[in-house]
Amino acid sequence: MIAGFVFAACFYGFAEYERMSGWMWAIASLAVTFTVLQLTGMMLFNIPAQVILFGVMAWRNSKRLDKLPEERAARRAEDQRIRQERVRRAHEEADRKA
Repeated sequence: MIAGFVFAACFYGFAEYERMSGWMWAIASLAVTFTVLQLTGMMLFNIPAQVILFGVMAWRNSKRLDKLPEERAARRAEDQRIRQERVRRAHEEADRKA
């Protein structure tokens, strides 16, 4: 069972390094360890299951990185729209005062 906590710590570190939710992946790793132990009773089968979980984590990270430029562009456009609205309101306020 200690190996399960070692895998969980590794997943936590990997996920935090990739700016993902480390706790989510650590809990997933513990869940995989617990499930494998319940189904097989052998820790030997835990290693392939953890490798598969790592593959899922890498796939999710690649999807996250693919979406990142689109999200940044959308945030940039929204920030620009907000700034333009503030400038417009400031001009209107200045015109009212004048």
